[in-house]
Amino acid sequence: MAQEDYYFNEVYRTIDETFSYLRKKWNIQIIKGLFCDYKHFKDFLKQHPALSSKVLSERLKELESEGIIEKKVINSAPAQTEYCLTEKGRRLNRIIFELFNFALDEVDMKNEDPKRREESKQYLRTCMNIK
Repeated sequence: MAQEDYYFNEVYRTIDETFSYLRKKWNIQIIKGLFCDYKHFKDFLKQHPALSSKVLSERLKELESEGIIEKKVINSAPAQTEYCLTEKGRRLNRIIFELFNFALDEVDMKNEDPKRREESKQYLRTCMNIK
């Protein structure tokens, strides 16, 4: 029984850690952007005009230290940096999809636009490689 308690304590601790980095402002948008093929710093800034380059830089470093993304320097002149999801980051696809699903349902309950909701869900399914 004590071993089972330890196991579930570790599971709950891991869930808490996962939500601690997902709940930081912009992290879900950044991760979702990587699923949808945004790879460069400028892509994120263009997609989210309210996101400052200072905050984006901080978030990318944090997500890299969590093992969610990796930074690749492309050998070209001038050197370019690309970001991509790690295996750990790619495994977040269903979690983020379900969070978006929940939010879309909540928003659409107010707007009552089922066609737009389904189009949005289909777009996310495709981006996030969800069957």
